[in-house]
Amino acid sequence: MEDRGALGRFWKDQPHVIRAFLDRRPLFQKLAEEVAYMLAKGVEARATEYSHITHRAKTLQSFCDKLLRKGYKNPLSDVTDLAGVRIVYLYTSDHATIEEVIEDHFIVIERSDKVADSEAEQFGYGAIHYLVKLGKKASGARYDDLKDLVCEIQVRTILQDAWAIVAHHLSYTQETDVPKPLRRKLNALSGLFETADDQFNGIKEERANYSSAIAERIQKDSPGILKQEINLDNLVAYLHWKLPDREAASLAAASSLLRELDAAECHTIAQIDDAISRSMDAIRAYEENAPPSDEETGKYEAYAQVGVVRVALSLVDEDYLGKRRMSKQFKDEIRTYRHLLKG
Repeated sequence: MEDRGALGRFWKDQPHVIRAFLDRRPLFQKLAEEVAYMLAKGVEARATEYSHITHRAKTLQSFCDKLLRKGYKNPLSDVTDLAGVRIVYLYTSDHATIEEVIEDHFIVIERSDKVADSEAEQFGYGAIHYLVKLGKKASGARYDDLKDLVCEIQVRTILQDAWAIVAHHLSYTQETDVPKPLRRKLNALSGLFETADDQFNGIKEERANYSSAIAERIQKDSPGILKQEINLDNLVAYLHWKLPDREAASLAAASSLLRELDAAECHTIAQIDDAISRSMDAIRAYEENAPPSDEETGKYEAYAQVGVVRVALSLVDEDYLGKRRMSKQFKDEIRTYRHLLKG
């Protein structure tokens, strides 16, 4: 628990430390913002998903509490988390990519693995901490005042983050804080969290293998694949195969389409394939005369993979078209191209 009297004690006994901290805190806030921005851009550039990134400069109260607990002689240099950034990511296998980003963008002073360095029966489910300074990529006058400052980066999975939040709420930071009757349960729970992280990572790998196998089977045995019941992964694989020149379907867009297909009682890939094969001439003619536009840029573009499926089903299935939340003008226009359908 925080000692609310710490601030008063330090203000009375060491006012120069308080003033120095307050003078420099804006720099640590700026450092944390810069590190968080560089980390986010670096991870995104490697097409790695993460849950969220947060940053903060240590508060005065937290600074004084830490000094009271640790008794540092040179607080502004000895306290290494005056600037802090936390990235919460999804799968343990993605940590290698995040570490590459950290090593590429920053000078790593220290790396502390709270999981690998812990004993088998040790309390908690930790994370990996880095102490870093800005690297060579941070060039220019805006970084001059930040170059020599240290920032802590915490790298956690979602489950490590959940554990830390609950442990903080319970105010248990080490095993000796926990009443003996609860230690066994909490240690068992931390083990379950770690196992769940492993399982999530395993599922991710199995899904990637399944998607690869589907893509390979489409190339070798497309008739067999077409008979399969639709799911998110084989739908995405099929669209990449059938419409390689169109903008690829994101998982979110494909998931939305999947719900529409289920409502339209379109349950096999063969049904989609038939609709696309019959309607491509009509779709191209419709695109030429009434090209779709990008909502953000306003530029006219061809339909993406998901858009092709929606237009194809609108052309071949009046019930599907009738249920779509589109304008009467759009529906009337679509109907005028049905004479171009094959079969």
